[in-house]
Amino acid sequence: MIRNYLKTAYRSLLKNKGFTVLNVLGLSIGLATCLLIVFYVVDELSYDRYNINADRIVRITEEARLNGNAGSYAGTEAPLLNALKGNFPEIEKSTKLIPASALFISPQKFRFKKGSTNLQEHNVVFANSDMFDVFTLPMVDGSPLASLTEPHTAVITESTAKKYFNKTNVVGQTLTLNDTSVYKITGVIKDIPAQSHFNYDFFLSWSSLPESHIYGWGVSGQHNYLLLKPGANIKKLEAEILKIEIKHSFSPAAWTTGGNYLKIILTPLLDIHLRSDSQYQLAKGGSIQYVYIFSVIGILILLIACVNFMNLSTARSSNRAKEVGVRKVLGSARKFLVAQFLTESILVTLVSTIIAVFLAWLLLPLFNQMADKHLAFTTQSLSWLVPSLIVIVLVIGFLAGSYPAFFLSAFQPIDVLKGKVATGFKGGFLRSFLVVFQFSISIFLIIGTLVIYNQLNYIHNKSLGFNRSQVLVIKNTGVLGNQAKILKQELKQLPGVVSTTLSSYTPTGDDRNKTGLFPDATIDIKKDVLSEFWPVDEDYMGTMGIKLVAGRNFSAQMPTDSMGIIVNEAFVKRFGAKDPLNKDVYRYSVGLQKFHIIGIMKDFNYESLKEKISPAVLTYALDNGAISVRIHTTDIGRLMSQIQDKWKAISPNQQITYSFMDEDFDATYRSEQRIGTIFISFTTLAISIACLGLFGLAAYAAEQRKKEIGIRKVLGANISTIISMLSMDFIKLVFISILIATPIAWYAMQNWLQNFAYRTSIHWYIVALAGGTAVVIAFITISFQSIKAALNNPVESLRSE
Repeated sequence: MIRNYLKTAYRSLLKNKGFTVLNVLGLSIGLATCLLIVFYVVDELSYDRYNINADRIVRITEEARLNGNAGSYAGTEAPLLNALKGNFPEIEKSTKLIPASALFISPQKFRFKKGSTNLQEHNVVFANSDMFDVFTLPMVDGSPLASLTEPHTAVITESTAKKYFNKTNVVGQTLTLNDTSVYKITGVIKDIPAQSHFNYDFFLSWSSLPESHIYGWGVSGQHNYLLLKPGANIKKLEAEILKIEIKHSFSPAAWTTGGNYLKIILTPLLDIHLRSDSQYQLAKGGSIQYVYIFSVIGILILLIACVNFMNLSTARSSNRAKEVGVRKVLGSARKFLVAQFLTESILVTLVSTIIAVFLAWLLLPLFNQMADKHLAFTTQSLSWLVPSLIVIVLVIGFLAGSYPAFFLSAFQPIDVLKGKVATGFKGGFLRSFLVVFQFSISIFLIIGTLVIYNQLNYIHNKSLGFNRSQVLVIKNTGVLGNQAKILKQELKQLPGVVSTTLSSYTPTGDDRNKTGLFPDATIDIKKDVLSEFWPVDEDYMGTMGIKLVAGRNFSAQMPTDSMGIIVNEAFVKRFGAKDPLNKDVYRYSVGLQKFHIIGIMKDFNYESLKEKISPAVLTYALDNGAISVRIHTTDIGRLMSQIQDKWKAISPNQQITYSFMDEDFDATYRSEQRIGTIFISFTTLAISIACLGLFGLAAYAAEQRKKEIGIRKVLGANISTIISMLSMDFIKLVFISILIATPIAWYAMQNWLQNFAYRTSIHWYIVALAGGTAVVIAFITISFQSIKAALNNPVESLRSE
């Protein structure tokens, strides 16, 4: 029986090749797109799940508001873990990771010797051996218990061991750091999975640094983790930790006045990548919002494909009413007719799914490039993919075949054979509803794509308060020591170089340093102006293109400038003084420091445009971490070669690392740019699938009205009239789709724009352009079939009469 169903289904599908191809093609593209999105979403949701106790690990996060400065911070105080140990039964184990930024060490300052060459390494962190009690980091060589207990010991990953020693059994070997410190390797761990909120290659013992003995309360930046016992009362524990923090804070009373607050949040490990927007995280995380967006897009595209399939199936099934009548007259039971229609539908879905898997496999490298992922078909992924696809085949096949299976099979044979069953197109309310549904989704995606593109264009062209064009940043000049000054001066003499400046703090860089500044020496925490505090030289503002609003720049001829600062407009607003020039400002850092304001600079964006500009201060001090070079030349290749020659002359064994400030700025918004690219791609696919369905329905409508068209032509109707008649039925549905999709898209994209402190608006022309695009695409799709029908000879369509 099943064999007969399959044979009959094959013949029926072969008989209607055009509809079959449209069905298979639309459903295959939709399923393939959905598969790619599923891979992306599963990858994002899998972060940190490699840890055996992932559901019990939390990070101690601080949320604070002080004098108008509010923020969430991933790092907390250094002595906090010691204060917690043994005092709270809810805590099973604890550990800490101390990144270079917490120690005010530039990541560019880690150079390990391989042979005679020093290799720059960025993925370096300080830790203790208790990290193996909390995180699942399997060792391939060495013992976790004693790996990081002694000073100047290190644990490295397998890849790092192979990179430096060409083997993994390297316990007992040594690595030289910055030509001064020798670290003994006490363990080699497996490479940390890419789906981790930290990916370090070097774990150096915390006891190696003097800071491990002197860091006290008030010095934050250490990432503290707790492994909680099952059933631990998290809210109670947060409250207890908060009491300890406030007790040891600089001014405990300050947190309860003037709208100030301090909160302790135990952030679940599994939430860090997607749901934590805290500052100073160990790595840039993802966004749960984008996971939701992609999930919705995947569902919408799959719905469009399924609706397209159902639409064409129901349209074609109307022509089979007489077939149903004849089968019933010949004795076929309804259950056999139902089985026949469902078999055809499931067969098409099965073929489409197989093609979709192949398409997804072909497109995966391109998708990885767009999404900056490393997704792949693996044995693990196939374990959940194959069962899911079987369910999809059965569900979609059943839904698409349900109309012909249950509706047509219920007809009375005598009514069908007498022609009493309506088969006209205009009576197809279900088909009209499905077309509106498809194009509503397509228009929603078009509006979303245009809004994202508009915002990215706004970001790219917005005046940032500094000039990022043609600025080369040489990032690892700290290795040169005092010779960094010499290199700066030599580069300044090169033709094509406009100016140079020496500082690791750049508007598009990663180095940041917040500090509290006070209007008087009493250091009243209630008057604290939390500010970025950047050491720069006298050429910094000129090279960066930052404008002065009042006062003057630093000068090498004025020794008193070592205690001078230049503040931005945001600092002036927060500071509160009407005329802040020459006012004194105080800072407490290993003693009281006094500065005087010599200049006010225009605000510039040194954070993402998602953040408002906050107070920033430039101080005249030596920082040889990077050299920024403003260039003006048509032969960049020749200039770069000269710059590299100058570098090699001073430091032949050190690698030079550089980037252009434009590239660094673009990298800040790379996730948004990826979203925009993927959005455009998926929108194009959604419209293509919808148009495939519309093309098939237009062909069906023209076929159904073939005799009507012939009669109209005989009575004098011209081609344009007939094209208009056939097109208007569909164009009306597209206009209805515009009315439905526009408010939904406006609301959704308005919420997305709220993520940016500086954003564009959703202009009326975006909606008009989206609607116009949908109408034009629909009209072009329909016109092909309409023109073909209008040009047919009426004699051919009326001959049977």
